[in-house]
Amino acid sequence: MLLELEKLKYRIIGVLKGDKYRYSQPVQGDFNDLQPGEFDWWKYKYYIRQIEQAEKGKHIEEFFAKQNLDFSLPEGFVAKGTFKMTAGGDLLSGDQITTETTKHLWDDIAHFYFENTDRVYANLETPIAASQPVKNAPRSVNETPQLNGTEGMLDRYLNNGRGINFFSTANNHCFNQGEKGLIETLELLDKKGALQVGTARTSEEQDNIPIIEKNGLRIAYIAYTFTLNGDKVPEGKEYMVNHVHLNNPNEDLTLIKRHVAIAREGKADMVIAFLHWSLEFESYPIENIIKMGHRILEECGVDIIIGNHAHVIQPLEGYNFTDPFSGEKKSGLIAYSLGNLVADFNTDNSLLSILLRIQMTKGTLNGLEKTVISGLEVLPFYTFKECRDGVFKEIRLLDFLNLLEQLQKGVTPYAFTKEQIKELYRLKKLFYKLMPNSIEQVVQTKHRLSKK
Repeated sequence: MLLELEKLKYRIIGVLKGDKYRYSQPVQGDFNDLQPGEFDWWKYKYYIRQIEQAEKGKHIEEFFAKQNLDFSLPEGFVAKGTFKMTAGGDLLSGDQITTETTKHLWDDIAHFYFENTDRVYANLETPIAASQPVKNAPRSVNETPQLNGTEGMLDRYLNNGRGINFFSTANNHCFNQGEKGLIETLELLDKKGALQVGTARTSEEQDNIPIIEKNGLRIAYIAYTFTLNGDKVPEGKEYMVNHVHLNNPNEDLTLIKRHVAIAREGKADMVIAFLHWSLEFESYPIENIIKMGHRILEECGVDIIIGNHAHVIQPLEGYNFTDPFSGEKKSGLIAYSLGNLVADFNTDNSLLSILLRIQMTKGTLNGLEKTVISGLEVLPFYTFKECRDGVFKEIRLLDFLNLLEQLQKGVTPYAFTKEQIKELYRLKKLFYKLMPNSIEQVVQTKHRLSKK
């Protein structure tokens, strides 16, 4: 009853706000420092309606629609080696996310996420501290979640050594279980043989930038979060979390520049940054975030940005820039948000997410050695949750375009209601709206679904 009254309140607020609540707003969204009205805005997006229209008057939707994401090798390029990486979004703990309900979690997307790749990435947005009680999202959004996951679910993500093998750990929930919980999480990842970046036990570890070498390519990884949701890192131990106020367009980027310099000194051919940024439940990044993405490529020398935190998908951008270290002209990639990977969310747009497969190639062009992005694939997937006799039974991640093809043929492989099927087609329209006009270049080519 209280929840229904809360929702009614925000429906009324939405009506009163009118046009303002139909578009993204230029706020920072940092729970450490919410400005007047920001929390009402957040709850409206959570309870009532996710925002699918970009900041008014900024022409952001047109900007992304014109993106060309064809990363074909330039003419005359002589390839010597390639490196492939697949990337997924946020991994959160939740009451329904257990080893019992996720036995078939990966069945439909493993072919894309786990196969034909050299590195599998996701954002681990929960501590895993065995000394603390397991905690999931609170029953009311008026409480800030203090998450804590389980080793069993980490094993599900690792998938017997055939699943995720690289995590970013800098995010707004990483310090939910304090210093002890953060250290326990890192120790567990070490024990399991999984690499991570973004949090650290010592200042030396913070600057120990992971560089993975394969087929002659050296790929470096860095990660940062724009907020800690009010959690406090002990004074003098700021190295424990790479905390940079990314949603502030004027933020000092010294830490990122330092880490990229370390990576380049380590002979990294490419630097990939995992950024916890942007605004939750909004389909487009605001102008401030777009400018920050450009700054991180132009000023810091990052080649690829993989964004998370928004819990919904946001567009992709190909961005040409001049590398501040070498002076070389480059074509970079910014993925503003992949959405959730595994999460206990019921907001409509949060059920649709994407996976990326990015190929990088090292070789020579006109006699000069270069490493370039040489391929990009996108797989949209849908989070399907089954409830039988009032009891939650299963969560599966379904290949979204395969699912739609089956529905178009009159086949309903899962127990969807008519309303759910209607919602799937609405999400299809949203997906094609967010992908650029060059959609066929980035969606798996076996799919030729109508955009209508």
